[in-house]
Amino acid sequence: MTTPLDALAAALHDTAGYNPGAESPPEAVLWCDPNSEFLALIPALRERLLELLTYGDYDPQTRTGPAVWLRAATVRAVPSIPLSEGVTPILYVPGVGREVLKGAEDCPALLQPLVWFTVAGNLFGHTNGKDWTLRAFLTSERGALKLNVADDAVTRIALSDAALRFCAKPLEELKSKRWDADALNALLAPDLSADMLDWMDGALDATADPARFTAFASIADKQLKFDPRKLSPQDAAKRLAQREGKWTEVWSRFASGTGYGGVVGLLGAEEPTSLFENVEAYPKQNLKGENELRDSLSKLGSLSAAEARTRIVEFDANHAWRRETVWAKRGEAPLAQALAFLSGIATAKPLPAHDGKALAESYAEDGAAVDGAAMRALAAAPRDVDRNAVSIALRAIYLPWLEEGANALQELIRVGGVKLAKPEAANKEATTILFVDGLRMDLARDLRGLLAAEGLNVDLSWQWSGFPTVTATCKALVSPVASLLTGPPTTSDVLPWTGDGKPATKPVLYKLLESDGWETGNSLLADTKLWTEAGRFDEDGHALGARLAGQLAAGIRDVADSVLQLVRAGRRVRIVTDHGWLLMPGGLPKAALETGLAEPQGKRSRCAMVKPKAQTSYLQIPWSWNSDIFVAAATGAHSFYVGQEYAHGGVSPQECVLPVLDVAASGPQKADVAEIRTRWEGLRLRVEASGGADLHVDLRLGGETSGPSLIKGVRVLDEKGKTSFLVGDDQEGQTVCLVVLDEGGKVLAHRLLTVGGE
Repeated sequence: MTTPLDALAAALHDTAGYNPGAESPPEAVLWCDPNSEFLALIPALRERLLELLTYGDYDPQTRTGPAVWLRAATVRAVPSIPLSEGVTPILYVPGVGREVLKGAEDCPALLQPLVWFTVAGNLFGHTNGKDWTLRAFLTSERGALKLNVADDAVTRIALSDAALRFCAKPLEELKSKRWDADALNALLAPDLSADMLDWMDGALDATADPARFTAFASIADKQLKFDPRKLSPQDAAKRLAQREGKWTEVWSRFASGTGYGGVVGLLGAEEPTSLFENVEAYPKQNLKGENELRDSLSKLGSLSAAEARTRIVEFDANHAWRRETVWAKRGEAPLAQALAFLSGIATAKPLPAHDGKALAESYAEDGAAVDGAAMRALAAAPRDVDRNAVSIALRAIYLPWLEEGANALQELIRVGGVKLAKPEAANKEATTILFVDGLRMDLARDLRGLLAAEGLNVDLSWQWSGFPTVTATCKALVSPVASLLTGPPTTSDVLPWTGDGKPATKPVLYKLLESDGWETGNSLLADTKLWTEAGRFDEDGHALGARLAGQLAAGIRDVADSVLQLVRAGRRVRIVTDHGWLLMPGGLPKAALETGLAEPQGKRSRCAMVKPKAQTSYLQIPWSWNSDIFVAAATGAHSFYVGQEYAHGGVSPQECVLPVLDVAASGPQKADVAEIRTRWEGLRLRVEASGGADLHVDLRLGGETSGPSLIKGVRVLDEKGKTSFLVGDDQEGQTVCLVVLDEGGKVLAHRLLTVGGE
C-alpha cells in the first residue's frame, strides 16, 4: 500500500471478507457514495479492480449500467462482464446513501433491484455504520491512512477537485504535512517540476490524465526544451542529472523529497559523461563510494589504533561530501553518515589520568560525547553488512580509547585517588526522584537537550557510582533510603539489607520507601514525596547487545516524556541512575579468571567475588555496603565472559561517572490539549478538553478565532477539563468557533461547530 488509491482498493477487497464457518459469502460489496465524492477516483480504480461495477447510464466500456443490469452482472449473466469465480463484485453507487436502499418501501423503483444487496452483500463504510466520505476515509483513526486533512468547507471542495492527484501521491509524502485548501489547490496549479517528476515516475501519462498531460507537455517543450510526447523518461533522467537551465528547478524539487522511486531508478542507469561534471546527482557514484568505504573500514582491524585513526580522518576527507547529497537524505549513504561520528572518535583526546575529579569532569564534559558518537555510528548503519564494517572501525579506534580511560580510573582507585560512593543520608531538597536504570552520561546529555528544547531548566552534574556497578548494589545507593540500609557480613547477590535483615530487592526497597513517606506510584498531588522510574536502557542492553544503539533515541524520548509529565504536574524532578555501561560490537576483550578463584555465583561480566585467600592480580575494591568484602574488577574494558557486547559491573568512566539532572519549569508551561470533545444538548454545548484543566473556553461567531463572543465571559474548564454553557436560540444553525485559551488569551486549540448541530 503506497498511495491512498492502493489503500482504497485494499479496503474494498477487505470488505468482501467473511467467516466461512458462520457466514455465506457476500454476493457483492455495496459501496454507496451519497455525495459522489469518490467519483473522480473511479476511472483509476477500474484499472485496478476489474470487478468494480458502477451504477449509472449504460456504458459497457466503463462497466456502468442501471440497477437491473448490475443485478444481472453480479450473477454472471452479462457476457461482456467476465467475473472470475471466487471474485466478489463491487457495486459503486454514486449519489445514493445506504439509508435510501435500506428503506425498501420508500426506495425509488429504479434502485429497488439493489436493495437485496443490503442484506445479501457487505456494505463498504465506516465502522460507525455510515458511508465513507472521502475526507473520513483519508483521516479516520480507525482507517489505514490517518492523514491530516483540515475539516472545513473550503478544504472539502478543494479535496474534491484534487482527489485524483492527491490519492495518487505516495503516502510517505502525504503524511509529512497538514493538508488544507491552500495545500490541495497547489496540487492543481501548474507545477512543471512536479509534473515532470510525476511523468518520469509513471504517475502521469496521456491515458490516465489527458488534459493535465497535454498542458504539461506543452510547458515542458517551451521551458525545458523537452517534449515528453517525443522523448522518453530515460532521456529526461539524463537532463535531470546534468541540471542545466530550468532543469535545476526540477532537480531541486526531486532533492527536497523522498518519493519518486521510479526517477531514482532512471537516474541509476545514468553515469557522468565527463570528468568535469558534478557527480553527486548520480546514484552509481554514491553506491561506488559506499562500497569503497565499506571495504576500507573492514580492513582497519589489522592496523594499530594510531594508524586506524589516521585512516579514518583520511576517509572522512574523501567521503564527507556525500553526506550533503540527496542520496544521504534518502538513507542511501549510511557509511558516509557513520563516518562523521567515527571521525569524531578518531580525533578524541584521552581523559586526564592524574586526578580523579579532573578525569570525571573531562569525561562528563567531552568524553561522553565520544561514547555518543560510537552509538550514533552504529545506529547510522542498520544493515548488517554496513554495521559489520562500522563495528570493525569501532574496535580499531574506540575500544583502545575505552581501555585507556578504564585503566586510568582503575589506577586512580588503586592508589587512593578516587573513592567510590558509600551510603549517605538523603538530600532533603529532592522530593521527586526519577530513577532511570543505565542512564549513561551520553544519554543524559541527549536527554538534557530534549528537555531544554521543551523550555525546561536543566542542570546536569555528576557523582561517583558505588561498586560494583550493578543495579543490585547501586540502585539502593542512589535512593533516598540508602541510610536505612546496611551491608550483610557475606553476600553473593551484592544486595544491601534492611534493618530487619531482608535483601533490598525492588519490592522490599519500595516498601521501605513507602514507610519513609515516599510514594512509589502516580501521585496526584505535586507536594508529596515521589520515587518513580522510567526507561529500560539496561534491560534492552542485556537483550540486544550492540543493537541497543538503534533504540537509544526512542528510549531517551520516552524518558523525556515522563519528565515532562512530572514537571507539568508542578514538580521539580531529580533524575538519578545506578550505573553506566560499556558497549562494543563483537564483544569486549576476554579477561581470564581461573576456575575456582571466584565465589559460587559471584562472577559477573565485569566483576567477580574472589575467594578470600585466592591470589589474583585484578584490582579488588571494597563493596560499597560493606568495606570488609572485596570485589575484583576486570582490567580495563575487559569482560570475564567472552562475547559480551554490553556489560557493566566494573570500573570505567562510562560505568562510574553518573549523571544527575535537576529539572524544573522555566515559567508557565503550555498546556497540552490533546483532544476536544463537544456535544450539543439542544442549545447547551458540553465541552471536554483532554489535558485542559483550568484553561479558558470561549464560543465565537463565525469561522475565525477572532470573532465576537456568544457567551458572557469565558468559561474555565474544571479539573477534568469540562464545562458547559447555553447559546441563544437566535444563533441556532450559525457557524461558530470554539476556542481554548490560556490565561494570557493565547489560542491553544479551536474547532468549528454549528449551533445546535451534531
